[in-house]
Amino acid sequence: MTPYNIIDRYLFLPLGDVVYGSRVAASLKEMQHTATFSAEELRRLQDSKLQRLVKHSYDTVPYYHRLFDRLKLKPEDIHSCDELHLLPVLTKQTIRDNYADLFSTAVSPKRWRKSSTGGSTGTPLQFCTDNVEWSSWKASTLRAWEWYGLHLGDKIFSLGGSSINKRKAVTSFKGLYDLVIMRNHKYSSSDVTDECMQRNYQALMKLRPSAIRGYGSSLYILARYIQTHNLPLCPIKAVLTTGEVLMAEYRRTLEEVFNAPVYDAYGASDGGILSHECPCHSGLHITEESCIIEITDLQGNPLPDGTVGHVCTTDLDNFVFPFLRYHVGDMAYLKTEPCACGRPSRLIGEVMGRAGKLMYNKQGVPISPTILPMMFYPNLDYHNREYQKRYYKIDRFQIRQDKQGDILILLKLKDPSEPHEQFNYIIDNYRNHFVGSEVTLRFVDEIPTLPSGKEDYCVSEYDYQA
Repeated sequence: MTPYNIIDRYLFLPLGDVVYGSRVAASLKEMQHTATFSAEELRRLQDSKLQRLVKHSYDTVPYYHRLFDRLKLKPEDIHSCDELHLLPVLTKQTIRDNYADLFSTAVSPKRWRKSSTGGSTGTPLQFCTDNVEWSSWKASTLRAWEWYGLHLGDKIFSLGGSSINKRKAVTSFKGLYDLVIMRNHKYSSSDVTDECMQRNYQALMKLRPSAIRGYGSSLYILARYIQTHNLPLCPIKAVLTTGEVLMAEYRRTLEEVFNAPVYDAYGASDGGILSHECPCHSGLHITEESCIIEITDLQGNPLPDGTVGHVCTTDLDNFVFPFLRYHVGDMAYLKTEPCACGRPSRLIGEVMGRAGKLMYNKQGVPISPTILPMMFYPNLDYHNREYQKRYYKIDRFQIRQDKQGDILILLKLKDPSEPHEQFNYIIDNYRNHFVGSEVTLRFVDEIPTLPSGKEDYCVSEYDYQA
């Protein structure tokens, strides 16, 4: 560890907690302690946190109070993970239908952290967390990075869409937190022209980070650019991928080009999931201190380990907007055997949801699927509150690319009477990326599923041939 690492960990991080009202330093210390737990001790910790969450939800959250009463259940009926199946699953539609009644009346709105999904399943969702939840997320990530030989204060080069790369003014606290404490330098993957790739490459070489982080497809595009132009690279300790399914082709290319191991992560802020690969690369270690993961069928019946099903999560840290048995929208399975690394946490074997395939425009420029939902914001600005209001008028969407490379966007509005003209900017956003393609925006009553029955926000039949 360098002197900066030590100062950052023991001075800057606690100071940031005081200013921000968070508890990242304390959460990290707790997670370093629980990392020594046996599987049985970890399970007891989960059960204890679950009991507290269930009682809180029944006592202070109108939706859950009604649900328990309707099912003739009492909070004490669910005293361990084994009884969770007594509750029905919470779906995105259930949240929309009961949004106002899912907030705890015991938590002041001053503590709320408004959040949202990026629409990676074609279904935007709003919800809230607080600084306790946010701190757990940061701590879990920092603990995993230590597995890879990274430390707080090491420079990180982040490449992604608006959900991870939105720059804040350095004079703002968030900007200072990113640059001084996390040392996270953010760059956009929205533009994949050669000019932008060259700028990102030059920024990478100037920064000389310990690790690079981003969407697997976005890093893959940069890696292919570096490979094609035979560009030299600075040493990299690790490549950290997140935000979408990591395809085997992407992993191989990233490891070859950056000459560093790739460590994948899978998370869902709606539901409190965070999981990380360890150096054994035998699955994704669930942060079980913060969530309980079940794999279920569509009705919520638990499936045996090793069976592919729906990811169902209970967020043990969100007391503002509790998620009990929430269907995230992804398919995965839990491994039957523990990891050879000796860590007691359970492993997600593979996540099948949120396809990581690339789309191409007619010039052969690859478009990361994680960028597509961002084009539903005016000016691609994910954080502008007025633009968020426009985005949340959308109930569901689907982007289809035909064999000729033309684009059809299906849009289902929450209120069908909303004027359609206010969404014309979406056509321009897509035309700017899919140059030469016909772009059609069609408003529909329902978004059709694929022949498999799965909902997919991105469907392409276009096979670009140079």
